[in-house]
Amino acid sequence: MILAVDTDVLVNWAMAGASHHRAARSLIETEVASRGGQIGLTSQVLFEFLHVTTDPRRFQRPLSLDQAGRLARQLWDGRDVARILPGPTLVHRTLELLAAFRLGRKRILDTALAATLEAAGITRLATFNRRDFEIFPFLQVIEPV
Repeated sequence: MILAVDTDVLVNWAMAGASHHRAARSLIETEVASRGGQIGLTSQVLFEFLHVTTDPRRFQRPLSLDQAGRLARQLWDGRDVARILPGPTLVHRTLELLAAFRLGRKRILDTALAATLEAAGITRLATFNRRDFEIFPFLQVIEPV
């Protein structure tokens, strides 16, 4: 079974000083090792991961773009990773969801992620931002502990 991960989980997994580092590591290890599952990554999550992990305002020791890029490539190419790409219906479905749930501009990227997962048949999403995704009835939100 595939467990998609939101950017916040991926960032916490990668950055040792992040506040939820242990919880993110534990969740991913449990999902892959114990359950034999795969971690689902979208291109948009990976690009946001690059942006966040290289930001010196967020981390005392941010990754360089080269370091983050190497890690992103390793993740994307990992054997326990399901690569989830946006399809041709993404724009229309994202706009439909924004209108249906009366979501504002700050919810566009999360809604696009939800629409990408829905189109790929992925029903489980790990995130530390439960409230951002629990509105979507097709997603089971899993919060790392």
